[in-house]
Amino acid sequence: MTLDPAFSSEEVDLLLSAASGDPTSVRRLLDEVAPVVYGFIFARVGGSPVVAEDLLQETLCEAVRSASGFRGDSSLATWMCAIAKRRLARHYEAERKAEVARHGLQLVTEEDEDPEVERLDRQDEVARALGRLSPLHRQVLVLKYLDDMSVEAIARQLGRSRTQIQSLLQRARQGLRSELESEDG
Repeated sequence: MTLDPAFSSEEVDLLLSAASGDPTSVRRLLDEVAPVVYGFIFARVGGSPVVAEDLLQETLCEAVRSASGFRGDSSLATWMCAIAKRRLARHYEAERKAEVARHGLQLVTEEDEDPEVERLDRQDEVARALGRLSPLHRQVLVLKYLDDMSVEAIARQLGRSRTQIQSLLQRARQGLRSELESEDG
């Protein structure tokens, strides 16, 4: 599926109009795009409507603040889900810190560290590193590894060839590795 330039332009105009305060555009954004983003967030916060609503509001505010950065390279919903992912990463990090504070700080030696904590820490590192990648690289990695889509399906969705997607995936993985190494180092 190739992006229809008129559709992309329409979504860019919608976001810019909503960001400028046009009530009709704000309503369309809330009616057409927000439910998709809400569903994306809701599934990742364990079905908590209160948390999902808060994160959706933060995502919408950030999208409006960053409206000039939306070029229509992806759908508006996809772009806003990318923003939501960064918000989710911050949310999980804040939750984890609050949990540590509630249970009191305790020195943990490497041999005492829980493998589950290590796994969660690594997931957070990956989420932060993904957030530093270009939107296209982040999108292909998410589609491939989180949404479990085939290269062919990604190619169809993004309107690119299989070879282009394989190349994008390779560059995206290299970028992710680089970001993770810089975070570790």
